[in-house]
Amino acid sequence: MSNNSDIQVINKDLVNVPLKFNLLEDNDIEQASIVFDAMRQYVKRYLKEKVDYGTIPYCGNKDVLFKAGAEKLIRLFKLRPTFDLIDKIVDYDKDLFHYHYRCSLFRYGDLVGQCDGLANSREKKFVKQILAKDYTIVNTICKMAQKRSLVGSVLIVCGASEYFTQDLED
Repeated sequence: MSNNSDIQVINKDLVNVPLKFNLLEDNDIEQASIVFDAMRQYVKRYLKEKVDYGTIPYCGNKDVLFKAGAEKLIRLFKLRPTFDLIDKIVDYDKDLFHYHYRCSLFRYGDLVGQCDGLANSREKKFVKQILAKDYTIVNTICKMAQKRSLVGSVLIVCGASEYFTQDLED
């Protein structure tokens, strides 16, 4: 192809696909290959098992990305996270505490991805403390929703799902 406006038909089934769906530019494949190789090397060299990621007993054999690992990937990709509280329920009479956060990741001011995270007092890990009226757990529930949204958005934006999953440790 001589320039970006030339159209080369590689697969006859794609002839009628509108041009706006041609998401790849000429150098995109090479650039993506460089990024994926860099990611693979970074994960291997700099992320520490049991600190940045790890497997969770009885939850399969895929590594879970921990918050510390997500924060390192944020720095690697020069991302800036913001959190928006989408919904919350704070009801001490019913012992119901629910938080829904959205993490947005920006790079140089441009939004590059988002993910929502939720946590509530009805989750198995929180029920015992809630039944004991130990409301110090409410802050933990809030932070858990933020963490879930952060890790999810990092997995999406960084293309890290090849290496990690999330939430199994929660």
